Amino acid sequence: GAARIAGAIGAGGRYPASDLLIVDLGTATTSEAVSANRENLGGAIAPGLLVSMRALEQNTARLPKVEIVRPGETCGRSTVESIQSGLFWGHVGMVREIRDRLIRECFAGSTPVVVGTGGFAGLLNEAGVFDAVHPDLALEGVRLAQEMNQ
Repeated sequence: GAARIAGAIGAGGRYPASDLLIVDLGTATTSEAVSANRENLGGAIAPGLLVSMRALEQNTARLPKVEIVRPGETCGRSTVESIQSGLFWGHVGMVREIRDRLIRECFAGSTPVVVGTGGFAGLLNEAGVFDAVHPDLALEGVRLAQEMNQ
C-alpha cells in the first residue's frame, strides 16, 4: 500500500541510480523490488515480528508474551529464550530466503542495494541481511513525494 510506495520513494532518494530491494520490518514484513529506473517489480508480504509473537501468545495455551530481542544463543534454555530464538532466527531466515529469491527473480543477475527499514530493521541488521538500514524511509518518502508534487 501507501507505506510500501513511500518507502520505495525514500530509498530512491537515497540511492538514485541503483536497483533496490526494500525490506520494511513493521507490523508486516514487506519486501519491495524496485529497478534503477524506478519501476516497481513486485515483492512479498509476511507477518511481522510483533504479529508473530502475538499469535503465539494469543493462540497457544501457555506461551507468554516476550520481549523481541536477539537471543544470546539459538538453543533457548527456557520457554522465553526459546520463543525469542524462534522469533528472531525464524524472521532472519525468512528475510534471507525472500531477499535471495527476489534478487534472482526480479533483478536478472544485477545486485540491488538491500535496504532495511521499519521498527525492527536495526535488530535484524545484526544478522547481516541488509546493505544499509534507514529506519524512517517511509517518512522520508512522504517528504520527497510532497517536494516533487509542489
